[in-house]
Amino acid sequence: MLYTLWDIETNNLVAERDERREALALLMQGIKRNGPHDADALSLDVEDDSGDVKTIAVGVELAELARREFSAEKLTG
Repeated sequence: MLYTLWDIETNNLVAERDERREALALLMQGIKRNGPHDADALSLDVEDDSGDVKTIAVGVELAELARREFSAEKLTG
């Protein structure tokens, strides 16, 4: 699986990671550095081994997904 972060305003690839969690961690770094709107123009997609691409989340929904991922870690960790 390949997880890609895209800037949907410019259609530029921002980053790609092999793990979903790594892509979300990168997103969280941007939010912490630049503020809560850093994800507004971003999309997280996943490409499977057969080349099919699916959008996981975009913008505010993507930021919330990342926050949930890492807040759950604090509760269980």
